[in-house]
Amino acid sequence: MKDPADAIAIVHRVHVHEDFTRTAQILLVLLTQAQQQHPGKKRCLYIEIDGHRDSKGDFDRDMLELQSKFMMDFLFQFLTRVEMPLGSFQNPNPQNNVIPPSLNLIKVDRPSSDGLGESKTNPRF
Repeated sequence: MKDPADAIAIVHRVHVHEDFTRTAQILLVLLTQAQQQHPGKKRCLYIEIDGHRDSKGDFDRDMLELQSKFMMDFLFQFLTRVEMPLGSFQNPNPQNNVIPPSLNLIKVDRPSSDGLGESKTNPRF
């Protein structure tokens, strides 16, 4: 991006009490509002995350999935740039300005393949 003045900044701090689903819904609302108020303007998303760490200091499953799968596989198409704890990324493609009005997130548990009886969770979208 040539000049930050070209874009609108969208900022969200994920609080400890916000899970994946809540955060995903908030981000979609913020994108929708930005598109409605500034149609077609470049959008840069800045995300900060409070808590959501395990005992090793790594992100918990919700925030890892939010930053890796949800952001990069879905939400990134509606942005010009994203900055989040896992990294900063410039969209090589023009941003998509047709933002869906809602999300239909489904959490699917599948049986364990390791025989230990614990179910594993597939991504939500």
